[in-house]
Amino acid sequence: MFADYHVHTYYSDDSEYLMEEVIKDAISLGLEEICFTDHVDYGIKRDWDDARGMLYRRGGPGEPERMPVANVDYPRYAAEIEALRSIYRDRITIKMGMEFGMQTHTIPQYEKLATVS
Repeated sequence: MFADYHVHTYYSDDSEYLMEEVIKDAISLGLEEICFTDHVDYGIKRDWDDARGMLYRRGGPGEPERMPVANVDYPRYAAEIEALRSIYRDRITIKMGMEFGMQTHTIPQYEKLATVS
């Protein structure tokens, strides 16, 4: 099997790659499976629905003036993956994962996230 299980998209702050473009590129390379693994970094970033509000950093070249310092927007992330699975189901297997930047004091937050279906 030819697969890539470490793919970041625009849901991570270190990538601008659109999910559908990743899929098209993966298909053109002959991959049979991919797994999106965008960043979740508790202790550094906040979730989009955090009651404390969003943290921001100054935007860099080509970015808006203020950029959110945020974990994956889970509902949008899951919905986009599911929609793309439907479109490309006959051409490639698409899996959903997340890359956890774990610190010992944030383990309970990751355990809670892992139990969400």
